[in-house]
Amino acid sequence: MPAPIHATVLAAGLGRRLGSRAKAALEIDGVSLLERLVAALRATGVDRVDVVVGGPHQAVLTALAARCDTGVIAHRLAAPDLIDSQRLALARHAAEAPGADLMLTVADLPWLTAADLSGLVVTWHQRPPGTEAMRPVVAGTVGHPLLLAAPLTARLAATGAGVREGLAMLGTRPQSWLCAARGPVDDLDTPEHLARLRQALAPAWVDWPPGASERAADQFPIDELQQNRSFLQAEPQSLI
Repeated sequence: MPAPIHATVLAAGLGRRLGSRAKAALEIDGVSLLERLVAALRATGVDRVDVVVGGPHQAVLTALAARCDTGVIAHRLAAPDLIDSQRLALARHAAEAPGADLMLTVADLPWLTAADLSGLVVTWHQRPPGTEAMRPVVAGTVGHPLLLAAPLTARLAATGAGVREGLAMLGTRPQSWLCAARGPVDDLDTPEHLARLRQALAPAWVDWPPGASERAADQFPIDELQQNRSFLQAEPQSLI
């Protein structure tokens, strides 16, 4: 039997380029990006979902994680960066779920679907012997999530490094899963990305709920997902 898969969503980013907003709390017709992602993960058969929270948005994200019925991994750092979140996620997983494989992903992926995740998981379960890491690659761009076998997760945690540095230290190169859909690589990082997102949707409504940022959030009317999303070319912040 394949090892169970536990997912950890890295949601502790400061969201500075989007007005210091909690990106995972952005809502599309009242459903946050985090809720959409957690639902897709569970539809794929992921056994457990945890969310890394921290920084100025910790209270908002902790409440949102409770609404999603996920575990919470909280930073003690005031302004954690992505590598800090990776270290925390690796250490927690190695300590609490040493027999499970780990799926690591960022939270701001509005187009990532259960179908995308299912394709990755099926390929992961059919991987050649000795393959310990896998990530989607779309038209040459590395995307999310990153899948790590349980033994590799423990070794990475022991390095005390982030994912990219730890994999380099261990001499491990993830296998690429070639994906045609843009979901694994279209993230939400800048006002320009949000503007392109707005062009793809109607007549849905997107906004940050009250309290999701330190300043009042603007509201953005956006369209519902159209079939053609090829113009959405946001570059993700890769885990590796």
